[in-house]
Order: sequence, then C-alpha cells, then structure tokens
Amino acid sequence: MVYFTVITVRVELFGRAATQSGERELRLEVPKEASLRDVAAALVLEHPVLGWIPDICRPARNLEYARWDDLVEEGDEVSFIPPVSGG
Repeated sequence: MVYFTVITVRVELFGRAATQSGERELRLEVPKEASLRDVAAALVLEHPVLGWIPDICRPARNLEYARWDDLVEEGDEVSFIPPVSGG
C-alpha cells in the first residue's frame, strides 16, 4: 500500500467554468508537491465538463499569474483564467 501526504487548495472558478460546474469555489485535495497542472487534472476528474481548462486557460496562484509547473502549497488559492478579448 502506498501512502502520500495530501494538501488542500482552494479553487476559484469564474464565468463559464463556474456555470458549467455549478461551483464558484471548491476545495481540492492534491498530493504534496502537486503542480498547478496536477490541480487542473484533479479539478477535471471531479468536473469532467471542465476538460477545456488545461487547454486554454492560464493558471494563477494566490492572485498572481503562474506557470503550469509551479508547485502549490497547503491553503493556496488557485484559479484558471480563460483568455479574454475586448476593444
């Protein structure tokens, strides 16, 4: 049996992601040493309708844009920002 330490992160969902999932905020447990890519994968496992997020969104951690390979820590706030346009 394999044991690993988990941490909890808070995920904020906006716009289409919030509408499709029916959630504005949720908590996810991910392995310690998880990346933002891992958080997105855990989110998609819980809400498969959000499978588009890793393909088109930019990750943010604690209100700052981040890289997909950045690691998360216990209690981090994570969001996935879709592309925006305007004029």
